[in-house]
Amino acid sequence: MMAPLVLVSPPAGTPDVVVAHRASWRDRVIARLRSTRLDAQLAQGVAPTASAPLALRAEALGHSRFRTMLGERIRHVLHEAREPQRTLWARVPLHRKAVLAAAHELDDLAARLHSPGPLAARGVAQVRLLLVDGASPLYFSRAEVDLRAAVARALADLNPSFGW
Repeated sequence: MMAPLVLVSPPAGTPDVVVAHRASWRDRVIARLRSTRLDAQLAQGVAPTASAPLALRAEALGHSRFRTMLGERIRHVLHEAREPQRTLWARVPLHRKAVLAAAHELDDLAARLHSPGPLAARGVAQVRLLLVDGASPLYFSRAEVDLRAAVARALADLNPSFGW
């Protein structure tokens, strides 16, 4: 199997130039093992072309299967918030009040993830971090950002642009 081709910025190049680069096995391993760190970089607006692992991670975030899984997880969160609370010790409890207050926005986010067409890696990374980070406003009542604001930002950042 041939290594995937990714677009990256040359080390000493101009910011508007990208070149094709064969991703090495090391790049692929880094993209998988450091996915959360790479997602945080993408969510903050680092261009996917900054490195081969970032480009590979951005590509993975864009797959329809991955996007569908995120959309389903959001719908599961909404369902769980609407159900009577059960005591489960093995996971971080939802911040139900915030989830229910942002239910409409979360439903819009899930629908957007299920929609066809390209989505920006920045927004998809924000959604993933919202779901997996126990300190996100989805779970933590004293999070730095309000859940509605975080969802609105993710929705806006799902719009593809070349400004990364």
